[in-house]
Amino acid sequence: MNGLNDMNRLKHRQQSGMTLVVSLIILIALTIIGVTSMQATRTEVSMAGNQREAGMTFNAAEAGLRDAEAYIGASISKTAFSDPTQGLFDKTDEDPDYMDYAVWDAAQVAPTTLSYVAEQPRFIIKYLGDRSQNEVAAVNIGGYGSSQPGLTISNFRVTARGAGQTGNTYRIVQSYYGKEY
Repeated sequence: MNGLNDMNRLKHRQQSGMTLVVSLIILIALTIIGVTSMQATRTEVSMAGNQREAGMTFNAAEAGLRDAEAYIGASISKTAFSDPTQGLFDKTDEDPDYMDYAVWDAAQVAPTTLSYVAEQPRFIIKYLGDRSQNEVAAVNIGGYGSSQPGLTISNFRVTARGAGQTGNTYRIVQSYYGKEY
């Protein structure tokens, strides 16, 4: 009977050691799963922040476009668009490099005040000429606008830049605007 007790004790010791090993393996697996899910969550939060910043820059740039178009609408003469130091370019002026930060320092600051951006939108307006004088302005899509009535439409290219909340990202958008003087 003494030999049977020794065998039971031996089996019990082997089982206790095996339980510890299995427990450690399960614990390591759970730790790896936890660390992986934390990294995935951090990535998702970063992506959501970037998406939010992109939306802010686009909205700010669009606000700049609307303000620039209102500026053109309120103008009384197309000759007012000949001062590159104020972001107003005439058709004879060379196009500015929109990727150059110095160009935007001279641009008009949009009157719209946005509280959620680091920098207020800015815009640059270039007078392209009258519709009858400008090849780009005479573009005709599907025959729409092919006949030019007695009205003289002056065409402008509006470029606006919007910043995001951090001031590290910018979005540049353009539109074309025509006005009868």
